[in-house]
Amino acid sequence: MPLQELAPFKTPRRAAATQTSSLVNVPAPVGGLNLRDPISAMSPIDAVVLDNMVPRQTGVEIRYGYQVFTEEIGYEPKSVFAYSALNGEDKLFAAANGNIYDITDGTVTVSQSATGSTDDIWSTTMFSTGADNFLLAVSASGGYWTYSNATGWIKRTPSSLPTTGLNSVMVWKQRVFFTVKNSANIYYMHNVNVVTGATSAFNMGSQLRNGGYICGLISWTLDAGVGIDDHLVVVGSQGDLSVWTGTDPASATTFAIKGTWYVGPVPTIGRFFTAFGGDVMILSEMGLVPVSKLVNGQFVESNNGVSSKIQSVLTPLVRQLRNVEGWDIFIVPSQDILVIKLPPQNGVYQQFAMNITTGAWCTFSNMPMFATAIWDGELYFCTGEVVCHGLYGKRDGVALDGTGGDPIEGDVQTSFQSFDSPGQIKRFGLARPVFVAPEAPSVKLRVNTQYQFTGVEGSPAFSQDALAFWDSAVWNAALWVGGTDTYESWVGATGLGYYGSIRMKVRGVPQTLFMSSHLMVNVGGMM
Repeated sequence: MPLQELAPFKTPRRAAATQTSSLVNVPAPVGGLNLRDPISAMSPIDAVVLDNMVPRQTGVEIRYGYQVFTEEIGYEPKSVFAYSALNGEDKLFAAANGNIYDITDGTVTVSQSATGSTDDIWSTTMFSTGADNFLLAVSASGGYWTYSNATGWIKRTPSSLPTTGLNSVMVWKQRVFFTVKNSANIYYMHNVNVVTGATSAFNMGSQLRNGGYICGLISWTLDAGVGIDDHLVVVGSQGDLSVWTGTDPASATTFAIKGTWYVGPVPTIGRFFTAFGGDVMILSEMGLVPVSKLVNGQFVESNNGVSSKIQSVLTPLVRQLRNVEGWDIFIVPSQDILVIKLPPQNGVYQQFAMNITTGAWCTFSNMPMFATAIWDGELYFCTGEVVCHGLYGKRDGVALDGTGGDPIEGDVQTSFQSFDSPGQIKRFGLARPVFVAPEAPSVKLRVNTQYQFTGVEGSPAFSQDALAFWDSAVWNAALWVGGTDTYESWVGATGLGYYGSIRMKVRGVPQTLFMSSHLMVNVGGMM
């Protein structure tokens, strides 16, 4: 049978299956916590949850921990304050049980007993008279005290100054000023460069349009067009703020008012203001208010305020807790952050922290700060019967001998994004977070859809590498670690919705920087 030519194969070849999944990049929320903007129109670099992770310029970084700094005092301290000496012999003090303790080297020594203070809440400031550096301290029940290394603690009784009810002390134009609880008067020393002597009262009642009493005096330096000068800012408890110029309140020719503004009710127990660059920030029910913008008519409760992104949460807390002890606001130079320390609520401690370079916010938890002090650029706080070194070390709650402690756990939820297709439903799959860190972090992750805030269950397991410490570890027997590396891994995550957000718990060491995450997305049709 002759061979026949085969007919050509006419069945078309099956095309390869169309790829339905794509990989999208979710940037780190370097814009910080955003509780202001509509949840459906938020920037991809913002976060709806950002706890224990500080927004930096290139990523979000796990904060430092804290370690016990002192022996047990035997009583719960309610104030911590620092003294800076001319000769460098600085001191750190804590107030408890009516006494002041020297805790400079971590041991506890009574520096001054029987101060008369019944609540151990002290307001302090440093004052250099030229001859010596003095720490000035006032307490409502303990009166007015000064300290220097040369004189020790001395109780002062300036003439005409009330012996009880003193609320705060400050220095302006080399003259010491005081405020008194529930009083519209401020008190000032007649002479400059002295820590005691005759005082007089100056009534500010006419400036308190909303009532209340004077609860804060602030020195504010600015250039008003005729050269740089220090202005006296007087703040009432109900939010009236007046600015004064001159030198000596004894005469109208040497002391005059520039104007009165409204800043909103302020916390009445604790510190509610801090210097910030060339400005002063005041914490009130209107948020964190720069004095320069307030007096120039540029501040409004708008989207441009310093604390506008956290205003919806911060303002109710100030209103609810402003008469509760435990408020403070301060800058930690070693960390480049500004911290708003709230009073504890039902035993729970939380703080707001802002990157002073970018203005991005986050929260801190699991740091039980009651009263704080900045000493040599570092944070110290009292909790229980001890004082701790804050934002220090690689774990939380490390004991005095350097043992124990818990891993620092960050919690992040990125803003909800539609990934350029808000009308199409999506199935979210794998996620790959990327970190730059000294050690490999541990991660637990999920994808939240449709504006859910479901947290990650449990905590990721984390075992810190053993480190060797100079001059104490055995040479050639310990693991030496240094530098940083990049860590990334695919993590299973499922979700179905139009909008997606990554929720992640991270455990690691400080300087662990979350850079971005890749997310696998399958886009469906219009539904």
